Amino acid sequence: MFHKFEGKYDKIILEPLKKEDIEDLRLLRNKKENRECFIYQKEISKEEQEKWFEKYLEKETDIMFVVSLKEDKRPIGYVALYDIDNEKKTCEFGRIIVDKTKVLEKGIGAQITKCCCDIGFEKLGMNMIYLEVFSDNIPALKTYLKVGFIERKRYIKNDKEIIYMEYFK
Repeated sequence: MFHKFEGKYDKIILEPLKKEDIEDLRLLRNKKENRECFIYQKEISKEEQEKWFEKYLEKETDIMFVVSLKEDKRPIGYVALYDIDNEKKTCEFGRIIVDKTKVLEKGIGAQITKCCCDIGFEKLGMNMIYLEVFSDNIPALKTYLKVGFIERKRYIKNDKEIIYMEYFK
């Protein structure tokens, strides 16, 4: 969805995803070490990415952000809130991806997560944000727990254990 939501937290800025960002997103998403963190792990072609973006613009329940560093406005990653349900006041957090070649310091993932969730709570009026993460993704799990997500259940999907977590306002 085309949106105008923005956020700042500590060293990062979140701004709306634009068409000129989608090729960088695709290349970052297609790196093997990044694909392995997503349920859908196949490489994405340029054409598939463009079709995805066109559908994304039409969706009212999906907002995606470019993550940049405040100091130099250099893009370092992407994150999203999706499956936004305005009646239930819930949405899913995810699609977080950081280019580790552009940022070496620890804690950036927590800043991105906190900033994105703040947008969900403060600007979208959500009461609960949830996510799913592979149980072997220890850095992500530590980040989500640090921010305030609580583990609710575990289940197996495609031979991988997934943890479902929730974060309340």
